[in-house]
Amino acid sequence: CSRSSPSAPTHMSEDDAAAAAQELEALQAIYGDDAGDAPVRLEIASPSEWRFRLGADAILEVFVPRDYPSLQAPTPVLHAPRLGDRASALVDQLLELYEGAEVVFAWVELLRQELTAVEEAVAADAEAAAAA
Repeated sequence: CSRSSPSAPTHMSEDDAAAAAQELEALQAIYGDDAGDAPVRLEIASPSEWRFRLGADAILEVFVPRDYPSLQAPTPVLHAPRLGDRASALVDQLLELYEGAEVVFAWVELLRQELTAVEEAVAADAEAAAAA
């Protein structure tokens, strides 16, 4: 489980609240219950806690601070056993993507791509072992 340090909540501006709500609405349209067989599923624990299931065994929890997206990045918590030590480096990479604007979609897509690459590498190793 890799986690960055959460920050103390501050006063949420109306603009930040509206931007976060719009981002959550867009994420629901992409990854929500109506998304069919999407490899990513969004679960909303609260307006400030969003959970993404990525494949079979990875979960990205996103804790949204009051001053997101204008002043502060959300806090990502990644649970991905098959990534091992790479999970912590990925959390750092996610935080580097934040530039004072909505960022969660980019985070989810980066992790989805990373997990797909890991699955493909495992499958290739299994094929090579079976052929040997």
